[in-house]
Amino acid sequence: MNTLKNFNRIIYCLIFTFCCSKLFPQRYTIHQIDTLLIKTNEELRTKLSNKDLIIWNQKIIKSAIKNKYPKGEAWGYANIANRLWLTGEFKKALEYLSYAEKKSKKINDGFLTGKINQEYSQVYNRMNLPKMALDYNLKAMKYALRLKKDNQDCRFFLRYVYSTRAVYFSGTQQLDSSLIYLHKAMKIDPNPLDIAHIARHYTIYKWNLDSANSYFKKAFDLLETQRFKHNKYQTAVALYDYGIFMQVQKKNNEAINAFSQSVKLAKEVDRPQLVLNDYRLLASVYKALKKTDKEVEYLNKAASLNDSIYNNLSSAITLSFNKITKEDEEEKMKAKNQAVLWYGGISFVIITVLSLYFYQQIKRKKKKLVESKQIILQQEEETKILKRKLSENHEQIIQLAKKNSVGFLSLFQKTYPEVCQQLLKINPRLSHSDLSFCAMIWLGFSSKEIAQYSSMEHRSVQTKKYRLRKKLYLDAESDLYQSIKSISETE
Repeated sequence: MNTLKNFNRIIYCLIFTFCCSKLFPQRYTIHQIDTLLIKTNEELRTKLSNKDLIIWNQKIIKSAIKNKYPKGEAWGYANIANRLWLTGEFKKALEYLSYAEKKSKKINDGFLTGKINQEYSQVYNRMNLPKMALDYNLKAMKYALRLKKDNQDCRFFLRYVYSTRAVYFSGTQQLDSSLIYLHKAMKIDPNPLDIAHIARHYTIYKWNLDSANSYFKKAFDLLETQRFKHNKYQTAVALYDYGIFMQVQKKNNEAINAFSQSVKLAKEVDRPQLVLNDYRLLASVYKALKKTDKEVEYLNKAASLNDSIYNNLSSAITLSFNKITKEDEEEKMKAKNQAVLWYGGISFVIITVLSLYFYQQIKRKKKKLVESKQIILQQEEETKILKRKLSENHEQIIQLAKKNSVGFLSLFQKTYPEVCQQLLKINPRLSHSDLSFCAMIWLGFSSKEIAQYSSMEHRSVQTKKYRLRKKLYLDAESDLYQSIKSISETE
């Protein structure tokens, strides 16, 4: 078996070396560089490892440098950043995007600018900074909508932007918006990943298993076609979504099989976040089967992988803070240099006009500085939440809630004292039952899960939510989940 594996590796290395020799036999023209970076890179994403594809892009970047072609350099850096954030190397990904951004500043190319903004949005999404992810994704979408609609590369890029926007909205529980953008993406180009996500939407949120099953069939049929049958990543995502579909129907063995296959493929294409998600769901399935040893095994695997991802995340967050600060300093310096040039050679009347202009500029910069500080505060809060989720108590609280244990609220108050304190400030008459219900909402349990773990009817949960909304003095338009989730932010 080992001999066969070694033989396969040798063959693979020979093929890769041959491809590189064919791809880099000479100094390429600008048109050829564009084709390699946009089209060929996309084709090689599912055929080469992340490491080999990075090396491949580095060689094209060298060719672009020889041709004095900054657009080629920038696009190559963005391609490398894409491989890096996929493997959890967020700090390196941000560094390469910074290189790409610097090279693209003097280039008026909407496709390139959209590509860089989209990769920034993907990095920030993986760093659990949803607001920044959606902001950069919106910038990318604006550029994508201006591109030629008859250009296949441009259309596929717009589909990619729509698809990722749907994922971001799903992560922030804006479910209707998520479904809208999944259908927008499908309209441009039917894709197994988007179709599987729609099926998952009908599995979890709309609870229409017939529709979910129909969409899963479409996704797996597409994965059998020549275009997608070698795409391990899309297959891994579809299997992950399908595993959830099986788990919801309590078909636990089928769910284990789907999640296990997803793990195998996700490891082959180096997607640690997907592996982590699979581990967590495998642990939950084994728990339902009362196989404690397997549950603990996958919880330990998930914890270990989560630590590795979090370590990369911490250094990347620091780098993103520095980026915001640096951009602000550069703008201030640019404004200062402009002022010196203006004041050096113009008359009193022009000075007066420019003084008014700079006054408006300063007001705008102050506003932007305030917004930057708010972003930093948001990042710090989200980082704090990540750290909380890694604490030993958090998992124990989740388990106590699921068991409807009497010790649940006590441990929750001990771990997150600010939540109950703020709730009681709003209404000191909140009962022990009210606080427990609020705690489960703050922890992210859905109405269905609260009903399940509290042995309540789903209708009773809805009634409880209605009464709780009145006790917390919330109007009909207020989102109960968001209001309770933001309680700790008011201290």
